Amino acid sequence: MFELTGKTVFITGGGGGIGAGMAQAFAERGARIVLADIERDFAEQESARLPASAEARAITLDVRDLASWRAASEAVGAIDVLCNNAGISTGFKPLVELSPETFERLMAINVTGVFNGIKTFAPQMIARGSGHIVNTSSMNGLSPFASFAAYSASKFAVLGLSDAVRDELAPAGVGVSTLFPGLTRSRMSEADANSLTRANMMDPIWLGRAVVRAVENDEPYVVTHPEYRDALADRQSRILAAFGEPAQP
Repeated sequence: MFELTGKTVFITGGGGGIGAGMAQAFAERGARIVLADIERDFAEQESARLPASAEARAITLDVRDLASWRAASEAVGAIDVLCNNAGISTGFKPLVELSPETFERLMAINVTGVFNGIKTFAPQMIARGSGHIVNTSSMNGLSPFASFAAYSASKFAVLGLSDAVRDELAPAGVGVSTLFPGLTRSRMSEADANSLTRANMMDPIWLGRAVVRAVENDEPYVVTHPEYRDALADRQSRILAAFGEPAQP
């Protein structure tokens, strides 16, 4: 079991929503918290809500920029848990209506940001022989929805990256978990949602506690919204059904 007391947890997208829920949950386990966000004011507000024992600090980080990651690494030193949680959405919009610039920005934050985080902090974990990385995907990364094509593509990418990196880092004693949240209260989801879905959004602290359990027990997946199970099962059954007659006799 991965002991979190006294460990340092680095959370991107820490200025609210799921990142803030993770911070609260890790703090409950006695961890020290670093909240990184491109909007530092939000990270500072969340760090102020954490108990003094968390020794919380807020830093500015643009996850798209590897130099920004290097500066963050120099500022905080060694960490034990990395939560690549920063992400954006394009809202409800068909792919053909997206500009190339919007698509590229989404991929840079949602996918390249995860790569940059692993590239920055995994080497020290490998050298130490311990650590854990949590990458935030989405239920859209398991079962895509219309008008979320670009977002779904980015979150499928996070799943593929996480599964492969988990296998790569396991021999070094470093764990990797992928989080698949559904509707959860955050600035991003509030902007995308209507009044009905807002009423059914999960409190981020519950996701945070599920993430903590996954880190402690080295679980590969964190799925917090069972109501999506049937949609995922239907998609998987259709994929498996395609394994019919071989293309080449």
